[in-house]
Amino acid sequence: MATGDFHLHSTASDGVRSPTWVMETAAANGVRVLALTDHDTTEGYAEAQAAAASAGLRLITGIELSVDLDGVDAHVLGFGFDIDHAPLQAYLDEQRGGRVGRMKRMVRVLAEHGVTIDAERVQEIAGEASVGRPHVARALVEAGYVESVAEAFSTWLGDGKPAHITRDRLTPAESIALLHEAGGVAFAAHPIYLGEDYPEKVAELTAMGLDGLETYYKYYDEETVAAHEALSAKLDLARSGGSDYHGLGNPNDREIGDIPFEDSDVAEFVAFLEERAVPGLAQAGAV
Repeated sequence: MATGDFHLHSTASDGVRSPTWVMETAAANGVRVLALTDHDTTEGYAEAQAAAASAGLRLITGIELSVDLDGVDAHVLGFGFDIDHAPLQAYLDEQRGGRVGRMKRMVRVLAEHGVTIDAERVQEIAGEASVGRPHVARALVEAGYVESVAEAFSTWLGDGKPAHITRDRLTPAESIALLHEAGGVAFAAHPIYLGEDYPEKVAELTAMGLDGLETYYKYYDEETVAAHEALSAKLDLARSGGSDYHGLGNPNDREIGDIPFEDSDVAEFVAFLEERAVPGLAQAGAV
């Protein structure tokens, strides 16, 4: 198990476990420093901060922003930002509202294909979280249309599938600038999902001000890690790692901390944040 995990989701967005559970489980798994990176929200941070303090963890502010990169759905991880930065929170409020509208459009499209689920039920599944595709997927499983969340995505909700609905998003440059304005840093999340030409796309993002690359990702083998390390070195990018934990039970899922992220690389990532004197690291304090 790694001592650091900087890609975690909770019930504040599309994870199935509370921020408290995520922090406590991380501690039990040997993680010592981490970030809660819910989609387009920081609503789980206060609860996570209290739980992290009780567990003796060092918590860094985090988030995962959805952006549009040349028509491709890309994700940017933000770390160490000031959580009270007004422009950032205003944008997040706007995004949460957009997620509700997108969910309702998904439900309508599914109905047009003879797949009937209730938008209110999807919202119940999401609870107070920022509603997203995994909540729709769970409603589809519950209604018996698919057997798993993974099947819901591969059949209905994944990119290019019938009920995949896009929403207004920042450009990558805008998201990176917003995180920088809030005092944080921006990393490309799971770059391999950008397609076979991901090195070129990461170079594109680097020209926009990207700070780092998620290099040590849940199921990456040694060859993939080495390719990401080489790319980050070539582009002079810092390196992060994360399990992308949601608790959804998908085939490639890993437990919190179960990632190819050596202690020395965890320390290097934290040192990078300390050198940048990011406010979200200072707020967290040291273990």
